[in-house]
Amino acid sequence: MDALGAIVFLSRDERGASPLLNDILFDPAALWLSETLRSAGVERFFVVCEPEDVQAAAQCFPEGTAVVADGNADATARLHAFLEENPGDVTVVTRPVLLAPEGTSFSLPGKEPAKSVFALKGAGLLSALRDGKGFGEAVSALGDTAPWRGRYVPLKNDLSYRAFTVEPLARGLSVERLLAAGVRVMDPANTYVGPAVTVGEGSTLLPGTILRGRTTVGRDCSLGPNTLIRDCAIGDSVTVNSSQLNESVVEDEVVIGPFAYIRPHCLLMKKAKVGDFVELKNSTIGEGTKISHLTYVGDTDAGAHINFGCGTVTVNYDGAQKFRTTIGDGAFIGCNTNLVAPVTIGEGAYTAAGSTITEDVPPDSLAIARERQSVKKNWAKRRRGN
Repeated sequence: MDALGAIVFLSRDERGASPLLNDILFDPAALWLSETLRSAGVERFFVVCEPEDVQAAAQCFPEGTAVVADGNADATARLHAFLEENPGDVTVVTRPVLLAPEGTSFSLPGKEPAKSVFALKGAGLLSALRDGKGFGEAVSALGDTAPWRGRYVPLKNDLSYRAFTVEPLARGLSVERLLAAGVRVMDPANTYVGPAVTVGEGSTLLPGTILRGRTTVGRDCSLGPNTLIRDCAIGDSVTVNSSQLNESVVEDEVVIGPFAYIRPHCLLMKKAKVGDFVELKNSTIGEGTKISHLTYVGDTDAGAHINFGCGTVTVNYDGAQKFRTTIGDGAFIGCNTNLVAPVTIGEGAYTAAGSTITEDVPPDSLAIARERQSVKKNWAKRRRGN
């Protein structure tokens, strides 16, 4: 069976902007379009746009998409080559639209724009083009085009129309897609999921959950409430409560939040815990390690089964350069410890509460770096004058 193809025109409006490159929720409309077409079986894309839009358009379609600037000398030859490779069913999108696949349960408002999305045979279109006809003339000459098997609404560069018509529809499409995949969405009107996001069966999205970019979520997770996850890979049975995660990997059975902030390039390994008011940046957190509260871990390689006491800070920046901290398996970091990088804490080592550690700590050692306590008896009584 031939792979399905699609030809998409990213036209500009009278203001000189392409509505397909405007965001719907958090992603360009062209990404919503391409993901809907892919869900309908389209595997190969040919995109026509203005020269200035080539780079932005390419990011919205799968790898291997032919993105051609309108008016380029080789545009016709490349279109012919695409149709030669795709002689079967080809979907053509001539105007900016938001597509709803066949079987969508909710209705779309307004009248569908005529001749915006239709299907034809690639071989027939190629034959008409080789007869010297322009694209529009060739399509009209076929006479056997069929409408898109679904519904659609036009896109406009109008903020009010986008907010009250297009974005609610997009939100509904995403929720419906997740429900069909066995995901529980507790408040569909207050859940925002991008078109390229995937969520595994048995997971639950609580109110205020926002999943953006190329995020993937495994099975049996609980996300939210009020959680933002962007471009992350989330494993199975993960809990994220009222937190933000960005460009990171979270393995199975990790617990995050509430009010944690995971910055880019972090790896949280299986069964790690990142609690309230913890910030991570560019760090690896080993299996079973616990960072329960009020801690900053940046540029750190932390092993397995470490306990971070409340108020720990990795001091990774001297005003000019960033340095890394290394912590071995089974270490115990006492409350209010400052780890001044570059520094290494050995396996099984302890740091005493309130210490500022500036030198490496050998394995299984105790590091104490604080002033010795002194007590001045009756000092407070004398100060009060009684």
